[in-house]
Amino acid sequence: MSTIQFGGVISGLNTQGIIDALVAVKKQPLTELQSKEADLTSQKAAYSQVGTALDDLVTKVKLFTVTAAGASRVATSADPTVFTATAATSTPVSQYQVSVDRLATATRAASTTSMGAAVTGNVDTSLKLSNANLATPITTGNMTLTVDGTAVQFAVGDPTTTSLQTVMDGLAGALQSQLQMSDAGSTVSAAIVGGQLQLSISGNATGHDISFGDIGDTSNAAKALGLDTQGVSGAQNAAITGTSYLDPVLSSLNLPGSVTAGQITAVVDGILVHYTVGDPTKTTLTQTLQGFSAAIQSQLRAGGVNVGADATATVDASAVGNRLQFSISGAGLTHSLSFGAAGDASNALGMLGIANAKATNATNPTLTGTTNLGVARMNGSLDTAGLTGLTSTKTGVLTINGVDIAYDTTGDSMSALITRINNSAAGVVASVDRTNDQLILARKDTGAVAMDIKDTSGTLGAALKLAPGTTNAQTIGLTAQVTVDGRSITSTTNAVSNAIDGVTINIAKLSPLGLAQTLTIGVDQTAVSNALNQFVTSFNALGDLLDQATAETPGTSGGTGGTAAPLASDPTARSLLLGLRETLFATTGTGTLNSLGAIGLNTGNIGAAVGTTNRLQLDTTKLTAALNSDASQVASLLDGSSGPFAAVLTKLQTLEDPSSKNSYIQAHTDGLATEISDLQRQEADRQEMIDNYQTMIEAQYAAMEATLATLQAQSAQINATLGISTSSTSSSGSGLGSSSTGS
Repeated sequence: MSTIQFGGVISGLNTQGIIDALVAVKKQPLTELQSKEADLTSQKAAYSQVGTALDDLVTKVKLFTVTAAGASRVATSADPTVFTATAATSTPVSQYQVSVDRLATATRAASTTSMGAAVTGNVDTSLKLSNANLATPITTGNMTLTVDGTAVQFAVGDPTTTSLQTVMDGLAGALQSQLQMSDAGSTVSAAIVGGQLQLSISGNATGHDISFGDIGDTSNAAKALGLDTQGVSGAQNAAITGTSYLDPVLSSLNLPGSVTAGQITAVVDGILVHYTVGDPTKTTLTQTLQGFSAAIQSQLRAGGVNVGADATATVDASAVGNRLQFSISGAGLTHSLSFGAAGDASNALGMLGIANAKATNATNPTLTGTTNLGVARMNGSLDTAGLTGLTSTKTGVLTINGVDIAYDTTGDSMSALITRINNSAAGVVASVDRTNDQLILARKDTGAVAMDIKDTSGTLGAALKLAPGTTNAQTIGLTAQVTVDGRSITSTTNAVSNAIDGVTINIAKLSPLGLAQTLTIGVDQTAVSNALNQFVTSFNALGDLLDQATAETPGTSGGTGGTAAPLASDPTARSLLLGLRETLFATTGTGTLNSLGAIGLNTGNIGAAVGTTNRLQLDTTKLTAALNSDASQVASLLDGSSGPFAAVLTKLQTLEDPSSKNSYIQAHTDGLATEISDLQRQEADRQEMIDNYQTMIEAQYAAMEATLATLQAQSAQINATLGISTSSTSSSGSGLGSSSTGS
C-alpha cells in the first residue's frame, strides 16, 4: 500500500481524507472476510481443545478396558523382611502359607592360590633374561674369557629366549673347557650366592690366570654380572664372585605398590634406629634387608636406656612364605622391637608388610609381616604383573562362558583386563581380592550354573589360577527353594514366579525357624479407586471445557448485544457430555452390581441444587463395600468388553480418532482448516485489489494537483506580462489569485 500523503496544497482540498474514505469503502468486504476467519479460527482452536480433553478421557477409560484396573491385585506378606510379592491382574483372591527354605546364589570363581609370584628377594635363574628383572639387563652378543693368556669367545643368546641359568651354565662350561686344555681335572660350577654370581673352580693341578671381558665384546654380560673387575692371577681352585647384585631391584618386584627411597625406622628397646632405603631402581630387597637388620643388630649389641648390651644377639631378615620375617637369635636378654616413626620418608615398611609387626619384652622373637610381599600388579603390562606360568604373547584369548576376551601380555594390564571382562557379554563381574591376592569372577545371574573358563590361546587363565576347563576354582551357585502350602518349588532366581500362577514372590532371607508366613492375594482397592478418580477428574474437565465452548449470553433490551462461544451453534458439542453420561450409567447384565452407580459413581445427591449435578462424583465407601462383596463382579463391570466403559470408549473413538477423517473432531478441524485457507486466499486477493485501487486514485489526485500547479504558474506569468499584480488576499477557494489593475 502507498505511503504517500496528500494535503491538497494547490487545490486546497483534503485529498488524503478523500483517498482514505474511498479505500475504506473498498475494505469493507476484506474486513468481513477477516472477521469470518477469526471466528473460524476460534472454532478450530475450540475443537482442538475438546479433542485433547477427549484423548485424555480415552486414556483414563483404557485403564479399565486395556490394563484391567478393575481387577488390580495386591499381594501382602505377613513378614516383608522374609519375602514380598506382586500379583498380576485377575489373580484369584486367596491366601497361601509360604516358607523360604533356600536363597538363590550366583556361581563364584576365585583364584585357587595367590596370583602373584612369591617374592623371595632372589633372582629366578629360570626366567628369560628379558623377564628376570636383573638390575642390569644382559644383552645378546659375545663375551670374552681369557684363561692363561688365551682369549675364548662365549656367546650370549637372545634375551627373550635365553634364561639366566643358560648363561650361567654356558659361562661355567666355556671356562671349564678352556681350563681342561692344560689342566684336565678342572671343573667349574656357577651359582647365585647372596644375590651375586659365583663361579667355583675345583680339581686344579696348578694355578691359573683368569679374567673376563674385552673392549671388543658385543655383549655387556661381563659388566652386568660384575665379573669385569674380578680376574685372578695364579689362582688354584678359586671362587670368583661377581660384584653386581643380580637379585631384582625393589622397583621390579611385584610388591603391593612402588617402594620409595628415604628413611625407615625400627624402635629397638625404646631407641630409634634409622636406615635409609636407596634408589629403588638400583637397590635390591636383599641389600635393603641386610642393611636394615645390621642396623638393628648393632643397636641390640650396643644396648640402650631400657636394655643392656646383648653382645651375641643376631638379626636376620628374609622373605619366608611370601612374608617378610625379622628374626632375633642368640640373644641373652629380652627385647622389644617395632617399626616406623613419624619422620620416615620411605613407604618401604608398608609395602613390605612389616609396619604393624611388633614384639614386647620377648626372647629371640620372630616378627612376620602381615601381608604378602608378592601380589599381582594391577598396572603395567601383564608380563610385569608377577603372574607365574604366564606365557608372554601379543595375541592371547581367555574365553569365559563362550565369550572371547582378547589380551596382549606386553601391553594390557590387570586393570584393563578386568574392565574388558566386565564390559563383555560373558555375564560375570570381575574384581580383585587384594587381601588374598585373588581374581574373583561372579556370575550376574543366580542359579546352579557353572562358569566355562578356558585358555583358548595363551596361558592367562592358568596364570590367574582359575583352573581353566574345570570347576575346581568355582563355588557353584544354588537355586532358590520355597514351600507353598506344602509344595516345594525351586527357582533359578530369588524372584520366584513358578510357585503361584500370576504371583511373583521376591525372597530376601530364610524363614525364621523354618516357619511359614502368610501371603494374602487381595483386591487392590487403592488402585481401583485411583483409576476411577482419574476418570472422574478427566470426565469433569471435559464437561467444564464444553460448557465454556458452547456458552451463550443473551443481549439486553436496548443495551449490549448477546455473545456466543465458538461452539455455541454446534448441537453435538452441546449434547456430547450428556450422551456420554447416559452411556456411562447404562445398566449391564444382572445382579445388584450391574451399573457404575451401584458401585459408587454418581452425579450428586438427590435433591441437590440445580447446576451441581452435572459432574461426576465417586462414593468410595460404596465402592469399598462393592469390592468386598463381589470383587470379580466389580472387575467384570469395569473391565468387561460389554461393560459401560467399553461402550463409552467406542463412543469416544467416534468423536476423536486421528486415524479417521470422519470422526467428529477430525472432520470439523479439517473442514475448518480448509475454510480458513480459502478465506486467507480471498483476503490476499482482496488486499491486492485494494492496494491497486489506492495506487490508482493516489496517482489521479497527484496528477490533478500537478495540473493545477501548472495553471497557477501560467496565470502568474500572464499577469506579470500584463503588469497586473497578484493580491496578497487571494481567495483560497479558486486556486487562482484575484487581481486588480493599477492606473
